[in-house]
Amino acid sequence: MKEINEIEKFLISESESLESILTLMEKGAENFLLVVDVKKKLLGTITDYEIRQELISSGLNASSNAQKIMNPTPIFSIDKEKDRWSNYFVENEIEYLPICAEGKIVNKIIQFTPEKNNFVKNVSVLIFAGGKGVRMGKRYSSTPKAIIEINQKSLIARNLENLESEGFHNISIALNHESEKIINYLNEKIPDNSFNFIIENEPLGTAGALFELIKQDGVEENILAINSDILFQSNLTKFLNHHIDLENDITVGTAEYSYKLPYGVVHEENINQFSIEEKPIQKFNVLCGIYIVSKEILSKFNTTKLDMDKLIKATHEMNNSIGYYDIGSKWMDVGSEEALELAKKFINAELI
Repeated sequence: MKEINEIEKFLISESESLESILTLMEKGAENFLLVVDVKKKLLGTITDYEIRQELISSGLNASSNAQKIMNPTPIFSIDKEKDRWSNYFVENEIEYLPICAEGKIVNKIIQFTPEKNNFVKNVSVLIFAGGKGVRMGKRYSSTPKAIIEINQKSLIARNLENLESEGFHNISIALNHESEKIINYLNEKIPDNSFNFIIENEPLGTAGALFELIKQDGVEENILAINSDILFQSNLTKFLNHHIDLENDITVGTAEYSYKLPYGVVHEENINQFSIEEKPIQKFNVLCGIYIVSKEILSKFNTTKLDMDKLIKATHEMNNSIGYYDIGSKWMDVGSEEALELAKKFINAELI
């Protein structure tokens, strides 16, 4: 744990605009801000999660302020509870803990940084990068989706960095559309790579490359499969441990997705009475494009063409074990040109 006594860069007022908040985070406020009054009384907290929800629901031009965005019931502690601080981090899965004096006056912040594994055993990685990227529009029609760059770094390069930072090294990449461009790009950007490229001569479905992978030597018992057109920050080692501890055959990664309806919703109570909910935000738990699949379950299928949803359904019908794991809020799909523009905003503000 790290004690932060110089807290001024973390403090903002309730009236701070969303644009100003994003600027502060770009300047290094560590994706965590404390909303306080003039006496530094803690009113709320803002993390990347709250900002992401606001940007997704209200768009890039949102004119919100800190009072609207903040979490008004933040987790905090006091100096006398120092022996309990570690529990706060573990139980609530937070990175920062405000420490307050009497009257919720903030006097310091404690930062928790979990240790990362240097080596991950018994898992192979497969990145799906064979899609045509039809949702990306004409602007990117000549560039494979996986190697579209945001701030001089491609989507697939960002995911490879995440994997290697946690010690995942047995990495294969499934390719189909414009495979040579992707191979040349990776060999140029990462010249000493040891990636195993699986070339699909024809589309095999969203899970087909898994069956090609298990035909090869050196494939581990569990396979971590990741779509190349997502951005995420999550503890994949914890995901893997969850899968192994529960003895799942397949564990699907999930993330919360919010959608703001553009209309008011009418809730009818009876023929003469109703209420109106103005532009409500709908929240869904969605598949996030990250899976862990056991080699054993794949060996039971006599096919090389299959979509992921059908693989999951068939595994369930065979009474095998399927579970899910919430990867957290630092995730987004970058499958369209509009999503790419939003991703640039998130990356500039270090929200993902």
